[in-house]
Amino acid sequence: MRNSEFLAIRSVSGWATTLALMVLMLFWISTVTYQKGLVTLSEEGTIRLELFVTYLRGVLTKYESLPELLARDKRLVNFLLNPGGRDRIEALNKYLQTINEISNTADTYLMDRDGLTIAASNWQEELPFVGRNFSYRPYFQQAMKGQLGRYFALGTTSIKRGYYFAYPVRREREILGAVVIKINIDSVEKKWGFHAETFLVTDPDNVIFITTYPLWRFKTLGELDATAIDLIKKSRRYPISELDALPISTVKDYSFGQVINMMGQDGKARTYLQQSQPMEEAGWNVRILTDIRPLRRKIIEVNILVGTGILFSYSLLALWRQRQRRLAEMKRLEDQSRRALQELNEKLEMRVNERTVELVETNEQLLKEIQDRKDTEAVLKRTRSELIHAAKMATLGQM
Repeated sequence: MRNSEFLAIRSVSGWATTLALMVLMLFWISTVTYQKGLVTLSEEGTIRLELFVTYLRGVLTKYESLPELLARDKRLVNFLLNPGGRDRIEALNKYLQTINEISNTADTYLMDRDGLTIAASNWQEELPFVGRNFSYRPYFQQAMKGQLGRYFALGTTSIKRGYYFAYPVRREREILGAVVIKINIDSVEKKWGFHAETFLVTDPDNVIFITTYPLWRFKTLGELDATAIDLIKKSRRYPISELDALPISTVKDYSFGQVINMMGQDGKARTYLQQSQPMEEAGWNVRILTDIRPLRRKIIEVNILVGTGILFSYSLLALWRQRQRRLAEMKRLEDQSRRALQELNEKLEMRVNERTVELVETNEQLLKEIQDRKDTEAVLKRTRSELIHAAKMATLGQM
């Protein structure tokens, strides 16, 4: 396998490992961010829920003692003892109307012991309570037992929701009837409707009767059993036709609340953090639903930021490692070239030395040959001279 192919396979393997580690890291970061985000949402939701419950308690407390004060009014006691004619009824109607305007309640009315309304603040309206019997209402039944009656329901005459307080009107220990006030609940929803969270108030049967999301009004957080439906029918508390169960599924329970899936205000399935707090004095359960879409968007943003950072860091590391490999390769090539050059120099030096020796030997041989030639020439010259001398001597001898 060639080195380039090996490096390519190694690079792909490195990127795959990095991506796997990045996915695991992003999953861990998402989980931690989600858990911490839920805790933060729960802390904020707890504060808002407490504020809403405090506000509701303040509304109820403001009017809770009013029926008892009215029940001590001699005019109401005397009227129940002796209703009299039309003038007395009209006078009491006007009196209750004045009380109603001063106390800023929705309705104020007086009922006899049979549940018949004999005077009411709305006596001049199109559908007055006067002459109507509300003995089927639990608040009246509680008052006739000598208790403070309290009840939330949809008005059967006005078709308006309200919270009712009722108190027995007595002459000594004898209960003559009950005085009732009705509080308008619409203002509660309007006052808290601008919040991003959704508030719900449910009764013991999990029927939603107060909510900042109007389409959930009179829906239920579960299927009603036959007994609950029968009691609602008898008390005429809610419109039976509207008591549909909302599709809700619990995703996970936490110590601070529940993560649930249900239809959102836009008609689409949404995931909410649900927190609740009971209002035992009213028999209510107050809930706050916080949409966790912002938390999910935050997780996506964090993942994008972290993922980008990881990829950028790995890219820098990969570039640095690539540069290091290139530098190492260049150094290897330089060392290889240096060694080759050194070997070549050594070979050349050896050749030069060998050639020098050869040249020296050749030169010495030439010098020797030259000397030998000189010596030979000298011998020849000497021999020639001797021969010439001998010849001369011979010639002289012959003469």
